[in-house]
Amino acid sequence: MNERDKIRTTTIDVNDILEVMSQHNFSNQRQIELLDIIGYILFKKQYPEKILGIIKRKKKLLQQPSETTEKDDAEVASVKVRSVVILEFLQKMQLGWAQNDLSKICKLIAFLTGNSYTSIYKELQKRIFFSTYHKKQIEEINKILGDLNSSISIDKDKEY
Repeated sequence: MNERDKIRTTTIDVNDILEVMSQHNFSNQRQIELLDIIGYILFKKQYPEKILGIIKRKKKLLQQPSETTEKDDAEVASVKVRSVVILEFLQKMQLGWAQNDLSKICKLIAFLTGNSYTSIYKELQKRIFFSTYHKKQIEEINKILGDLNSSISIDKDKEY
């Protein structure tokens, strides 16, 4: 089997797709759009003879309004950045890791962010490291915190 055939036969676990969407803060609308696309691809692959079903699904995809723009997506901070901001607030209030169990903190972060408790818990167990991807978000939150005269700031080079 050559490399091209291996790529064609690679399978992807749908749970991996859902976890990535959750971790990267896709809006609910964006997740629905992506799941509709995946559903279309799977239906077309599994039932190539069902032309009317394929057309119906394709039409549904084309009718979806694109409510998210690049600007809107850029304004939504990643779960890592949002989690660290919450962690810093908790630490400032003396409610951080030293005083509370990680699972309780993760429940709060999940509740406030709308992200998966499990993915947040896994991320915090590993500790959070930022990449260049987070630079703009960190600059933005630090400006917001500065405008609020907060003594809290996020350091992109720090391990949280």
